[in-house]
Amino acid sequence: MDIDLAALRALERERDVSLDILIPAIEQALLLAYHRTEGAYRNARVELDRKTGHVVVWAREEIEQPEPEEGEEHPRRELGPEFDDTPTGFGRIAATTARQ
Repeated sequence: MDIDLAALRALERERDVSLDILIPAIEQALLLAYHRTEGAYRNARVELDRKTGHVVVWAREEIEQPEPEEGEEHPRRELGPEFDDTPTGFGRIAATTARQ
């Protein structure tokens, strides 16, 4: 999924809002939208490439260790490697989010 950076730069000029403020705000809004999708992972982040406008949702699965270690009451949970979990059709959601 891609966001039109020319449109963001125009918004930056029109509203006098820096891209350094706009991009993290868009990433946060997209993360919230991602968390509303079915099957979303709790441990995720959204990355908007500042050169290309390409957006990727990076997620990490929680892996529960089978046995608690000595002295621990509950099994430990570790995070697996990051993987691209950008939902199909997320561009529509992103466009609506970006407009808001």
